[in-house]
Amino acid sequence: MIYMRKHILLFMVVVTVVLAACKSGKKDEQQLAPFLSAKDAIQLNQLIYKDSSRNAFAKYAPAYEVIFVPQPVNGNYAIIAKSKAANQYALIIRGSVIEFSNEGFQNFILQDFNIFKIKSWNYTDSVKDAYISNGAWIGFQNLLLLRDIQTGLTIKEFIEQKVPANASIVITGHSLGGNLAYPLAGYLKKELPVGKKENLQLITFGAPAAGNAAFVKDMEDKFPNAERYTTDMDIASIFPDIEGIQQMSKLIGLDTILHLGALTNSVIGKELNAGRLLDLAGEILERTNVINETNKYVQSQKHLRQLMNTYIDSATSGLSVEAIFDKAYRFHKVDRYAELLGGGALKED
Repeated sequence: MIYMRKHILLFMVVVTVVLAACKSGKKDEQQLAPFLSAKDAIQLNQLIYKDSSRNAFAKYAPAYEVIFVPQPVNGNYAIIAKSKAANQYALIIRGSVIEFSNEGFQNFILQDFNIFKIKSWNYTDSVKDAYISNGAWIGFQNLLLLRDIQTGLTIKEFIEQKVPANASIVITGHSLGGNLAYPLAGYLKKELPVGKKENLQLITFGAPAAGNAAFVKDMEDKFPNAERYTTDMDIASIFPDIEGIQQMSKLIGLDTILHLGALTNSVIGKELNAGRLLDLAGEILERTNVINETNKYVQSQKHLRQLMNTYIDSATSGLSVEAIFDKAYRFHKVDRYAELLGGGALKED
């Protein structure tokens, strides 16, 4: 009898240990992998501008592998990369193609500057009257058409079928890529099934505004910890927010070309500069309801993470149009963001 009791007690101990181990294993299995950092994300954004994503990752970021590679659709392109060491994923959206080509035309004319028409945004949770620019809508629709060359899956289908439930996914982009990351992230947060939609994070760099205040409010509700990186000298991240127009004119040195104060000898003329003129134009557009809450572009201040340049621009006059564009590019390029986040430009052979 005593012998049997010992066996029963031993059996109960073994069962308890096994059950505890199973529960612990299940808990570990369900634990969400940490999100990639902004420094990680900006490096991946540098690589997506390269001609061959897989070759670029193999050369510059061997700790990652590219697992979703589509053909571009009308100049828009995105890939999914994965850390080889953990269940950390990144959906990287390419920015504007800076070259004279069909893709370049699509990016600059049909998307970057296609802001005068707006589209209703129907992927909000509870916020009403959300709108995005027509250009952002076109780019977003193109991204939905991307299909992985090997599997034939769309981005959403790939995440649903190929990404583990405990994996973290950072949705990221630079410039136009960051602009499009906002609607794509909002869409995925709304449309992915429970168990996947909770594992998303949003990190952008130098992204122009994509939508109005209602759109931004919905995105802040969906992604309270999102990170929108700008620099104090990047004009692209201000465009086309009407509140930042005056600041934009100072950043690009517009007064050095227009010399508005020299147009008249009056007191008003002497005080007139490009910033004040643009600010006045914006106020007129608002008072005449040309710009209103529906079509006024807004950037998230909650998501804002501003990086400060140490560069001091000593030029106060004589800037050419070419010099202004060169200055704008210097502070907007992806390598500049990488440097400010502790990385650097990619070293070519």
